Amino acid sequence: AVGAGPVMETVVVGESGESADSEEREVCGAAPGEERPLHHPTYTEMMALDIADSTQVYTAFLVLLDLLEARNWKDVTYKGSEELQLVYLQGCPGEQEEMEVVVPMPVQMTLSHERIRRIMECVCDQNEKEFTLAVVDSDSTVVYYQLTNGFVVPDPPDVAEEADSKQCKKRRRKFQR
Repeated sequence: AVGAGPVMETVVVGESGESADSEEREVCGAAPGEERPLHHPTYTEMMALDIADSTQVYTAFLVLLDLLEARNWKDVTYKGSEELQLVYLQGCPGEQEEMEVVVPMPVQMTLSHERIRRIMECVCDQNEKEFTLAVVDSDSTVVYYQLTNGFVVPDPPDVAEEADSKQCKKRRRKFQR
């Protein structure tokens, strides 16, 4: 799934070839040539959270834009967890009334089972231990994974799927002979 491209501010380059915002770019963790929405109000507020990793904050901002602009979520808010050193999002997908939790992560970040469990304990309701992991690549591509505590019983198959299943079994038997 491709996320909505973030709204970027143009960086003015002086006569020397150095960017006027090169100092800000270094603070935000952007590589030379990579622009970040340094002066977007929401991004500025997110950077004010006590999260040391600016890449994680930027990733959360990209997911926020994707949820609002490309996926039409409503009432999306962000929260910072000092304990976990991450920004997570809460919102309602489409027409749903129930809030969901989304935890953005850059693709290069490694997650262990213990880290996932700690995230689940800190950001999820006590009754419902599930969240969506949003993995963001360097080209702003966002892939969403639904994580739950334990197994989830799948929905029953549709009647059409059962018919397809029977046809598949007949074909397999025919080819096995």
